[in-house]
Amino acid sequence: MTGRGIDVSRWNGLVNYKAVKSVGIDYVIIQSGYGMETSQKDPYFEENYKRAKSAGLKIGIYHYSYARSVAEAKREAKVCLSIIKGKTLDLPVYIDMEEDSLSYLGKSTLTKIAEEFCTVIKKAGYTAGVYANANWFRNFLDYQGLRRKYSIWLAQYGSTKDFQCDIWQYSDSGRIKENACNFDMNYVYKTPSVKVKVTKNSGLYPYPYNDPVGKTSIPSLTLKRGAVVQWIQDDKYGWSKVKYKGKEYYIVNSHLSRKGLSSYPKEILKKDTKVYVERKGRLVKAKILKKGTKVNVLCTILKGRYKGYDYLGKGKSRYYRK
Repeated sequence: MTGRGIDVSRWNGLVNYKAVKSVGIDYVIIQSGYGMETSQKDPYFEENYKRAKSAGLKIGIYHYSYARSVAEAKREAKVCLSIIKGKTLDLPVYIDMEEDSLSYLGKSTLTKIAEEFCTVIKKAGYTAGVYANANWFRNFLDYQGLRRKYSIWLAQYGSTKDFQCDIWQYSDSGRIKENACNFDMNYVYKTPSVKVKVTKNSGLYPYPYNDPVGKTSIPSLTLKRGAVVQWIQDDKYGWSKVKYKGKEYYIVNSHLSRKGLSSYPKEILKKDTKVYVERKGRLVKAKILKKGTKVNVLCTILKGRYKGYDYLGKGKSRYYRK
């Protein structure tokens, strides 16, 4: 097991995510909405995402389905994608298959509905999955077929489960301090491997910064545009940790296809600032950047002779700031 999680929707109201995090909860799966219309967006979705992200929780999404056909499943997936646009996720996007009024459609049709939703989600670059209870996986969905292709989130309350799954919702009556509601509780056994493409020729660095002078962090290797890496984590300052051929590196976020990643921090200089440039392998004083100059903080040097220096970008120019 990799951790514990909750899932939330409008029925939970405003959640105190700091309290959730403090009791050892690592994951939250947030309802995006339901059905085929953007007006059916969960009214608490944005607040849930913002607060959970701020508390350091890892996030997944689910969308409650009323689809009666493959065409309607496609529409639901597109609505879901419009709601989560720009959001960074750590867990899959799940279709929630539990509407009893649709059970008459039968296993074949309901499985095709789940597959169509997941296909659209995957094409958009997300990991897709199917949520259902044990009865649905047993009688109304092709569990084996879906498990071969997608993440499985199983709802079955108690101390045992009947199906293998990536996430197990084992209770609907969890209590967490400083929150008035009950929570659905989950064991998270497996998180998805998120594959992203490199959008331009790019270096892979040992640390989340570039130090072309001190050389404590220079590219270990260069990947060509179109190469695929496993994304691990955004450092929130314009870099991501990734894995390539079994080894971990750092890469600039603007060179990755994944949506919602952080950008370099922007800064307006509050005073005239002395900056340096490289000349023949060493730093020399370059100029004074005037108060009010806009720069990007590309990174901060973490090791070596220039530890603590900021590496700044102004247009195509690059400077060190002590």
